[in-house]
Amino acid sequence: MAKQQTYKWYIMKQKIVPYFFLLPNMLIFLIFIITPAIMGVYFSLTRFRGLGDTPQYVGLANYIELFSNFELFQAIWNTILLVAATLPIVFWFALLLAIVLVQPLRARGVVRAIYYWPVMISFIVVGLMWRWILRDSMGFLNGFLETIGLNRIETLLNPRFAWWSVVFIFTWSRAGYYMIMFMAALLSIPVSLYEAAEMDGANKLQKFMYITYPSLRPVRLMVFILAGMEIFKIYPLVETFTSGGPFANNTYTTQFAVRYIYETAFAFRQVGMASAMSVVMIIIVMAFTGVNLYLAKRSGAI
Repeated sequence: MAKQQTYKWYIMKQKIVPYFFLLPNMLIFLIFIITPAIMGVYFSLTRFRGLGDTPQYVGLANYIELFSNFELFQAIWNTILLVAATLPIVFWFALLLAIVLVQPLRARGVVRAIYYWPVMISFIVVGLMWRWILRDSMGFLNGFLETIGLNRIETLLNPRFAWWSVVFIFTWSRAGYYMIMFMAALLSIPVSLYEAAEMDGANKLQKFMYITYPSLRPVRLMVFILAGMEIFKIYPLVETFTSGGPFANNTYTTQFAVRYIYETAFAFRQVGMASAMSVVMIIIVMAFTGVNLYLAKRSGAI
């Protein structure tokens, strides 16, 4: 009887103890993710100006008002365009880097470290650094052009230059992170598959198309979703690099959704409206993720 009770207690401990190890993470997730999300949904149904103000319930009034907010739709459209332009570039550049850096190159470790180095720098520092390099007045680029006898160029005051600079800087900053994911997946592909393909006379392009790329399906999906969500949430880089500017065609060229939401909440003190915008953005990001998961499931990636 005593042995049976001891065995039952052992089984109970085996089931309960893992939850104690998970408890700290679960508490952090509850306090800093779930609770703010619930509060955000509540505030989206109120008129609330932040600390010192009392939320006043207004139902769906904030959401109805959003339909007439041209600046919000413009910010969301700018964000969608940014995702559409940046995501393929980051994806393919990271994959190309990974393919090159898994080869037996000289000083391969040093080259990997160089490409991964920008990942370790915060977006705030990255934005400030590139602003110093590319700004129109007293920027390093224009100063260098003048030094070698060339004319200065319009940089951050040029809408197209500023917009594509955000694409370039995000790619420069984050490609190394996704490169590591692709490298791990590439190194897990059995060498025997490539040897068999060589015996059948396959060239490098054919090996990539029929072995490498199909073998990366799960990682491709993960990189696509993670990179897309990161671009949707871009804020510190844009805030320190362009501050949403320049202003052209009655809109701020690099005013993206998250920055506009932040500005609405803390500059204009419309926390209720900003919360409603955040809920809309969450729905958009969830739709983006859901579509990718659905397409991946249909293609057999998951």
